[in-house]
Amino acid sequence: MKKLFFLLFLLPLFAIAQKVITHTVKAKESLTSIGRLYNINGRELATYNNIDYDKGLTLGQVLKIPAASTANEAPKTEAVKPVNAPARPVPVIKTILADEKKATPVYHTVAKKQTLYAISKLHNTTVADIKKWNNLTADALSEGTKIIVGYSNSNKAAQQQNTIAVIKEPKTIKKVAEKDIPVTNNTVESVKPVEIKKEIPQPVKKYDVAPPPVNEAKAADFKGGIFKNVFDEQTKGNSLVTETGDGGIFKSTSGWQDGKYYCLHNTAAAGTILKITNNATGKWIYAKVLDLIPDIKQNGGLIIRISNAAASALGAGENKLYCTINYSK
Repeated sequence: MKKLFFLLFLLPLFAIAQKVITHTVKAKESLTSIGRLYNINGRELATYNNIDYDKGLTLGQVLKIPAASTANEAPKTEAVKPVNAPARPVPVIKTILADEKKATPVYHTVAKKQTLYAISKLHNTTVADIKKWNNLTADALSEGTKIIVGYSNSNKAAQQQNTIAVIKEPKTIKKVAEKDIPVTNNTVESVKPVEIKKEIPQPVKKYDVAPPPVNEAKAADFKGGIFKNVFDEQTKGNSLVTETGDGGIFKSTSGWQDGKYYCLHNTAAAGTILKITNNATGKWIYAKVLDLIPDIKQNGGLIIRISNAAASALGAGENKLYCTINYSK
């Protein structure tokens, strides 16, 4: 009877003992993290296992989990928070239209005997572009024809502004970087002359609207220049054309030491030699025509523009001179 009573007394204790479970410490686990798994405070778990809370745990150490905790439940695991992948930038697709489609065309009315080359230089563009914009297959143009020479907000837009060309001999031409050339509201690209012969100089620079004064250095006396013989050949047996009026001056390195004088003229063809006489001094020189006079405000009323070396040989001391021109067509 006493044995039966003793067994009945031990049954509750045995049931409580069955509820105690153990936990083996894994890497990086602490009393706090283990207590969180079993819904018990970390310090209480340390006290229950008779260990110092501040000393921590060792790998493989076995802990007892008290029955008062939710030991009969499965250990809780912390939910893994998803790591948001960095948002990829959404590409922005831009529609790029050609300048010709989004810009306003600029027109030019062809003057008498004006060439595609002269128009291209006047509007700072190229002959190829003018042909493309106007569907031209030949270089010939009719007087009074309106053609497209650029677009208002494109890189090839017409830039009719007030300057004149500075001309140099081929031997002294230097390449000038575009970034080194000042561009203002009152400047345009230099006018490139038509290449007739090798000695024709190429423009490489530009300057302000007001033409420079005649070079202070006095040109050597070349008896009118080296083109006199060519003038005699061109006029031999032909009738002469005579024009009288105001002439302008442009800078050039030619003529000072070699007697090669150049000019711009709207009637005589490029390569024609003109005899130019200063009506004030009676002196004359012979100059070769490079191209047309640029159609800008400063050239209004001028019948010719001559190099400053030619002007010096004529005894012209200002920016303009009153002269007489003779040549053969």
